[in-house]
Amino acid sequence: MFITITGELGSGKSTIAKLLDQKHGFALYSTGSIQREIAKEKGITTLELNQQMSNDLNNIYDKMIDDKTVELSENNAGKNIVFDSRMAWHFVRKSLKVYVTVDPHVAADRVMKAGRGQEEQYHSLEEATRSLLKRKQLEDSRFADMYHVNTTDFNNYDLILDSTSASPEQLAALILEKAAREDAEQEIYLSPLRLFPTQAISDPGTERPTVTENDADARPVEVVESEGFYFITGNHHSVCSEIRKDQTLIPVTLLKADEKEAVYRLSKEHYHDWENFNSIKFFGYPV
Repeated sequence: MFITITGELGSGKSTIAKLLDQKHGFALYSTGSIQREIAKEKGITTLELNQQMSNDLNNIYDKMIDDKTVELSENNAGKNIVFDSRMAWHFVRKSLKVYVTVDPHVAADRVMKAGRGQEEQYHSLEEATRSLLKRKQLEDSRFADMYHVNTTDFNNYDLILDSTSASPEQLAALILEKAAREDAEQEIYLSPLRLFPTQAISDPGTERPTVTENDADARPVEVVESEGFYFITGNHHSVCSEIRKDQTLIPVTLLKADEKEAVYRLSKEHYHDWENFNSIKFFGYPV
């Protein structure tokens, strides 16, 4: 079984990959480990390789990493391997393709606390958030130019997991469960704390008078994405119930924006009403 993990900066994808390696018997190949193999073959140190890569205007080393990824997968058929790499999902055949998403404010907070060196020193959470989003945009653009793929398109992946509220152990368990089922149906799990309502709590017929902890609907919650924010278009009831049960992940169905006629963005006052009703706090608000 091959598992390829990619995702957003600060999402903890490398931590998940290490858990699969250390606790669940998967060999781990990361971009770093592949770089070490290339450096060994060239007879240079990894520091020297990194210096060469920083001046690699023709993407020669990216292509070397891609070729090495393909070689490793072809030479290890039948083994349990997890690839922690931005583009391994594109090059490793017959892998379980996993994408890890995260709220950008949570990602920025993690990066600030991790102390990753001078290049990732920020004066505020907002500065770190803006910087990570910019880096992600530049990275996505570079990969689009090189490979003609959209790395953030969820349709490229079998399993999409949100690390905003869930632990690495929980996410690793979901990956293993999905791998054991060997089914082709895509699954998406997001934190309910990232889902914004499209219906005011004070409107007639909403959850305020009736919602209980047992009201969760077994169906995935329908959402649409807009500029990195997720909006509930159906089953508000269930989201409230899952929040009350302290669920860190809930299954969702991601719809195209034109599949539902809905006013996706409410006023900040309506979001505050939702927060107060559910005793939560959003990490950031749509603007």
